[in-house]
Amino acid sequence: MKKLLLYGTAAGALCASFAGQADAYFIPRGNVALYGSYMDQRDGVAGTNPDGGGGGVQLGLSLTRNFFIGGSYQYDYLSQSDAPASAFGLGGGQISYGEKVGQARAGGGLVFHTPLAPLDVFGKVEYTHYDYQTVHATSNGGGPLGNSDRVNDDGVGFHAGLQTRAPGFSIYGSLGYLELSKSEGPEFNVGFMLPLAPLTWGFIEYRYDDLRYVGYSDRNETSDVRAGVRLSF
Repeated sequence: MKKLLLYGTAAGALCASFAGQADAYFIPRGNVALYGSYMDQRDGVAGTNPDGGGGGVQLGLSLTRNFFIGGSYQYDYLSQSDAPASAFGLGGGQISYGEKVGQARAGGGLVFHTPLAPLDVFGKVEYTHYDYQTVHATSNGGGPLGNSDRVNDDGVGFHAGLQTRAPGFSIYGSLGYLELSKSEGPEFNVGFMLPLAPLTWGFIEYRYDDLRYVGYSDRNETSDVRAGVRLSF
């Protein structure tokens, strides 16, 4: 994995160097987005299904006509009031708990503008970080159970996608795969942008992850809806 990341970084730097020579007069362009989110998780084996909300920020920068970098951070607080205690190794009954979920991403990629249609094709590689912590757990009918240690799940994500360039709106989507230290699986993302004012877009996105824990049969499905404003500069 380390060799793969090293080769990918070197290839990206080389592409950026060549593209920078070809686009000597290109002015870098970027955008920043602020959004709210609703997240729903489901573990069919454990029987847990917490949901809740939060928000995040995204940043993108086109360094040349074909090379871009970007990153994001999102925090959500989820909760469930009727989780099976067996999912936490506590025997029978039910528990109530909260879950803090953080995620951060940073990477870059290449985009190609098709000449015969208002369509962009892109691919990207990004460092992906998730962290989880169970908090405020209480046994229904019993006392408090406390908080768990924070769990970090880091790795890399590979994505390929399309984006339209219509004058009045933009639709985009991508398919990808995450290879993290404790889980891995496919990821699907789709979004829609609509202009609200000069250099200002409103957007809504949906992301679906289907991750399996490495070495276990548990399958953690996550649905994540985001809505916010994107500012171009």
